[in-house]
Amino acid sequence: MGIGYTLLLVLHIAICLFLILLVTVQNDKGGGLAGAFGGMGSSGAFTGSSAVTILTKVTQWTAIVSFVVLIGLNALGSRSQAVATESELKGASSVLGGGVPANVGPTQMNVIPGAAPAEGAGE
Repeated sequence: MGIGYTLLLVLHIAICLFLILLVTVQNDKGGGLAGAFGGMGSSGAFTGSSAVTILTKVTQWTAIVSFVVLIGLNALGSRSQAVATESELKGASSVLGGGVPANVGPTQMNVIPGAAPAEGAGE
């Protein structure tokens, strides 16, 4: 992989860690991080509260950026995989010498080495 792929991967890991932090810190009537340790009340995930805060907007945009970076990683990874597969096929083709030798007939290709030839196979 190239340097661009590595940079995108590091960026994606940083975005994911930031997204985890944002979701953990949010206060959704449960106290956010304090609610996890027994502070404040304990309801909230499905309360229907529609207050959009700056923290909610930042979380949404961070998730969108994360998906875009992930799609970029997928595109770069599949493109480099296709190039690697193509180069492996070209290398195998040059090693094999271009295919089946001209002096081998169809009946000779089906013979198992060390086995007795079938009756009438050479006729």
